[in-house]
Amino acid sequence: MASTYLLYVTIFGVIGVAYLWLRDARIFYRTGDQTYRKAAYMGVLFTAFASMGIYFALQEAEFLGLGIVLIALYLQGRVERNKLFGPDATATDRLLGAVPQQISAGKSPKKERKNT
Repeated sequence: MASTYLLYVTIFGVIGVAYLWLRDARIFYRTGDQTYRKAAYMGVLFTAFASMGIYFALQEAEFLGLGIVLIALYLQGRVERNKLFGPDATATDRLLGAVPQQISAGKSPKKERKNT
C-alpha cells in the first residue's frame, strides 16, 4: 500500500464532512431549529458515505475515493438550512457554529441554585 497525496486529501475531506455534521448538530442543539436537525441527521449519512471514500482510496483507487468525498461534500451543502447568522456575525462565529441560544417551547430556563 503506497501512500499518495490524494489519500491524504481524501482523509482531510472526510474530516471536513464530519466537522460540518458536528457543527450542524451543535447549532440544532443550541437553537432547536428543525432545518439544522435535518441537516445533522443527513450529515450522519454523508459522513458514512465519505468514509467509504477512504476505503476506496486505500484500495489503490484514489480518484474514486476522492470523488466519493467530493460528492458527499456537495450533497451536504445542498441541504436546506435557515439563515441564523446575521450580518454582524464573524467568520469565527460561523466556523464554530456559535449562535445565540434560544429557549424552545418545551424547555424551561434553568433556575439558579442558592448555596445555603
